[in-house]
Amino acid sequence: MALLAIGELDSPKVHDLNRWWHGQRRAGDLPDRDDFDPAQWKAYLPFLLISDCSRDPFRIRYRLVGTAVVYVVGFDFTWRHLDAMLGGIPGEDWMANYRRAFDHRQPVYGTAMVSTLGGDPFRYDFGIFPLSHFAAGKDGSGQVPEVRQFLAIEDYGAFQPRVQSTLLDLTIRSHRRAAPAPARESAC
Repeated sequence: MALLAIGELDSPKVHDLNRWWHGQRRAGDLPDRDDFDPAQWKAYLPFLLISDCSRDPFRIRYRLVGTAVVYVVGFDFTWRHLDAMLGGIPGEDWMANYRRAFDHRQPVYGTAMVSTLGGDPFRYDFGIFPLSHFAAGKDGSGQVPEVRQFLAIEDYGAFQPRVQSTLLDLTIRSHRRAAPAPARESAC
């Protein structure tokens, strides 16, 4: 995985979402999750991830995982926590990437290299965009809104292979059922 500047990415999807994010910033700060209208992004929905964050400890929980992401990874990790899925796998920087976006209140862009089920290398571009949600200060009170959620996109290009996932498949295959309602955590 490599972090890159936005100009170094080939992905039109990441570039489009980046333009949206910068265009929606409130007084130079974060866009609010309510500013994102999924109806305007129908073609990109399969590649999007929306996640919540908790602050103490810092955790990411996926609220929405697009169908293309589910297909490529091989399972739906909606309502799962990122750190639990990584399971201490060395070399995975996803938590650090979300933390960077959280701390700097700026998008993080990069490329990831994974292996397909056939063992071939596969590269894709990604972007992680911090958002406020029902933020303090949205009413003009002058308070700085907190990062509450992330909007992320993974652009696989025209080729969408199944990959050898480094995420732990935590689904119960013999009793597949909907995930229980999430417990409330201290939000970021």
